[in-house]
Amino acid sequence: MAGAEALDLSGAHVAILGWAGSRPRQLRGVGAFYRRHAAAEVHTHSADVFRAMGDPQGWPREGATVARMLEAADPPRLVVHVFSNAGFWTHAAMLEALDPAILERIDAVIFDSAPGIPEKIDPWYYARYSTMAMMPMILRAFRRPPALHHPLLTPPVWAFMRLWYHLSPTQLARAEASLGLVIDTGAWDHLFLYSAADELVPPHFVEAFAHRLREADRGVETRRWEDSAHVRHMLSHRLEYFDRVAAFLSTRLR
Repeated sequence: MAGAEALDLSGAHVAILGWAGSRPRQLRGVGAFYRRHAAAEVHTHSADVFRAMGDPQGWPREGATVARMLEAADPPRLVVHVFSNAGFWTHAAMLEALDPAILERIDAVIFDSAPGIPEKIDPWYYARYSTMAMMPMILRAFRRPPALHHPLLTPPVWAFMRLWYHLSPTQLARAEASLGLVIDTGAWDHLFLYSAADELVPPHFVEAFAHRLREADRGVETRRWEDSAHVRHMLSHRLEYFDRVAAFLSTRLR
């Protein structure tokens, strides 16, 4: 844990962008890590995914909300910790909306279980992966344990999302464009934390995006596990997870 012990976040702010359906208590652990290392302030945001997917301006609104929050805080330095595709799309929209003066203060970005997005989104991908992303929230509404699949609910939700693919061209175009926007914005480095066992964000999506960043001369570090589920790496591999984050940040905070 030498990296964690050496980490000093004095003066830095951290923006934590949660996964679809994440709650403040679920993000508390990662926020506590940053506070232990003297982060000046930790900001958390979880997108309203149903609204963001249903409204052509949904993701821009989510990004603008985070941008306004950070601009009000006026951080001297900023770290962004992103979870899953919902966090990734919020992050991309935030970069578009953020005041350039704050944008220049981003020191590093960490992607946990993201992005799981192909360069071209086809109907099969959209229906399959959006259904899995929605299922934990739908099950929660029925007071059921979260899961990516349900024998009764998955088929009708899949059919609806397959139809929605043809009714939401603006949202799909934004999702595809988000990859290039993140690559082309800023000069900070990225850390990717992901797993071969992640059913919602298969590793080849993450690795393809990391490769594109490297081709654009962006700094990239990766840690791939073989067994942890989606956004569960910090629970399944807690010590290594946070040590890896600390080691990455300790050389990148200006």
